[in-house]
Amino acid sequence: MVKSYWLDDHSVPFATFLAIIQTYYHPEARNDNFEELVEWARAGRGGEKMAVFKAELARLVQGEREGLRLGAIEAAAEYDDWSSDEEFLDWLWQELYPGEPVPGRHA
Repeated sequence: MVKSYWLDDHSVPFATFLAIIQTYYHPEARNDNFEELVEWARAGRGGEKMAVFKAELARLVQGEREGLRLGAIEAAAEYDDWSSDEEFLDWLWQELYPGEPVPGRHA
């Protein structure tokens, strides 16, 4: 299992995405926090931190993973309904930004 290295070093690639997912989606927080993340994303709130989160999510959805440790997304989210990071990321984008096309996908 990957240690939550992004909590110790906020300069690592995708640290904002991983920290927010761990805070709002991880099973220990999901029931209490995920709806707030959905509301922030859909309303465009959350300031610079959410802007960075969205940009990092867009990069991840497009397959840009340079500097991301193997297993980091799964460790931060502890998702169990998806068989891969790609499935989880696609679902997450559609859940948070339903009116926007998934980055890198053509309609």
